[in-house]
Amino acid sequence: MDSTDSSNSLNSLNSSNGEVKSLPFMVTLVVSAATAVVCGELFGFPWWLRLITVVGAVLALEAANQVVGRARARRRTLRRPDHGLG
Repeated sequence: MDSTDSSNSLNSLNSSNGEVKSLPFMVTLVVSAATAVVCGELFGFPWWLRLITVVGAVLALEAANQVVGRARARRRTLRRPDHGLG
């Protein structure tokens, strides 16, 4: 694995402290697929109700992603030494 592969695979990591900037899209796909299977097999949902549940799970994950990203950006802005001088 060369350096370009590792930089592409870690593009969601912050290099300064190792924090994840955002949730990788593959996590969203896996969670939505698991939601569809669980709702179909355990609860017996029809296909259209499974689809609504998957859309709801994706929206919830993206909303959490937005909240965390905005809170982190706000915290980073408030910690800057030149905040309020411009």
